[in-house]
Amino acid sequence: MRTFDIGPVIRATGNPPQDSGPPTKLSGRKFGSVAKVLWPVNTAKTIATIANRSHRTAERWLSGEFEAPAIVLAAALVEMTREQ
Repeated sequence: MRTFDIGPVIRATGNPPQDSGPPTKLSGRKFGSVAKVLWPVNTAKTIATIANRSHRTAERWLSGEFEAPAIVLAAALVEMTREQ
C-alpha cells in the first residue's frame, strides 16, 4: 500500500489538502426536453430505434433516470445542425 507525505503541502500553504469526494451528479438534465423538440412525435420510439434499444430504456433516458449513450447524443447533434 502506498502512502503519501502531505507534510510539504501543509507547510507550503498552511492548510491540509481538501478531499473533493465523488463528483456530483448534474441535477438539471435537459436531454429529454431537447429530444422532444427534435423528435416531437414518438420521441422514445425514435430514440430507441437510433440506439437499437428498447422503448422503455429510451423512456428512462428521456426522464433523466439514466444518461443517454453517446450514439443518441450524436444523433441529436446531427439533427440540430442538419440543413432544413
